[in-house]
Amino acid sequence: MEPVDVIVVGAGLAGLRAAQVLNANGRSVLVLERAPVIGGRLASVTVDGYVLDEGFQLVNPAYPELVATGVGGDTDLRPFPAIVRYVDHDTERILTLADPRASWRDALGSREVSRLDLARFAGLSLRAAVEPVSAIRRRRDESTRAALARYGLSTGFVEEIVRPFLRGALLDDELETSWRYTQLLLRSFVRGRPGTYPTGVAALPAALAARLGDTTFRLGEAATAIDATSVTTSRETYRARRVIVATDASSARELVGVPPVRWRAQTTWWLATPRLEDGAVLRLVRGAGQLASALDVSAVAPERARPGHSLVAAAATGVAEDTSDTSVRETIARLYGLSVADVEVVATSAVSRALVEAPAPLSLSRPSVWGDVVLAGDYLQTPSIQGALVSGRRAAEAVLHRAVIGSVSRD
Repeated sequence: MEPVDVIVVGAGLAGLRAAQVLNANGRSVLVLERAPVIGGRLASVTVDGYVLDEGFQLVNPAYPELVATGVGGDTDLRPFPAIVRYVDHDTERILTLADPRASWRDALGSREVSRLDLARFAGLSLRAAVEPVSAIRRRRDESTRAALARYGLSTGFVEEIVRPFLRGALLDDELETSWRYTQLLLRSFVRGRPGTYPTGVAALPAALAARLGDTTFRLGEAATAIDATSVTTSRETYRARRVIVATDASSARELVGVPPVRWRAQTTWWLATPRLEDGAVLRLVRGAGQLASALDVSAVAPERARPGHSLVAAAATGVAEDTSDTSVRETIARLYGLSVADVEVVATSAVSRALVEAPAPLSLSRPSVWGDVVLAGDYLQTPSIQGALVSGRRAAEAVLHRAVIGSVSRD
């Protein structure tokens, strides 16, 4: 193939965003990916007529870096209502809370929820949404649990309301995650409504790849050796003026020796049911059950299920010890008022490397250069779609600012 300016190892969001920025600045890019498809951890597959994702993932259109990519108009993101239904695993008691813009009545909850706690949590969320990100970055960081206590939220409110709400996004049952990162999440929740795509979460990297110009993909090629200007794969050695390693943190450690990280895991059961009437409302499970949440993704994207059926994503933090279909089916049946016979497990997805842990203090300006190579990946920013995209842009900027990329002659 013709020589290129930059080789990007990894076709996840970080690598695709790096290629986009480099293309926009007149640089040619070769993207090498060991998987047979692009997207990295944002993968989707069709099983028996149901569109499943690799783990339970939603996309928030309010992520600033996602807006900057310009792919919003290229995708059909279907948002869910800003309403959450808490269901007690043992008593089946139900509590509904909502963004006041969606439902004033549900925003107030019930008498079992302190109005003072609700007001304080709403105030924290609104402040995160309106103040500059620079202000969030400047303040002292601490664990999310410690911050909530310092701001006066009661232990009961944190355990019964906040923890079930956040653990699906943080995959953190103990709320040890950086408060700095949690504020950025709350900011996105206030500013946007997470949603899904009719073709699954893989629609996002596909839309970003479709916008790339001077970029060549080599899929199904695993990198085996990397230096500043070359990458050797299972097939051949490629050369360029610079190399960006845009893999996940563990793969980057294997390839170039970056420091180790700790991962958070997630287990997702994909279940088929008869068509649900109230499936678009996120259900959070409180109590001793293994499931953390359940959501009918086909409620807003019916294309993801067979006609006349719903597709429910039921998620648990960690790699579940009890993956018994029966217990999960029983819980889903109770949550949606069905008989167990009406609930069928389509597939189970256990993702051991779902999110990188983000304890306090969290740095949002970790270097993009490691030795002779440039790095990209959400582990350098925040463990999120936003973090992956920002890291890709920063990696591209690091390459451009080092002023070592000149035009390559093409004979």
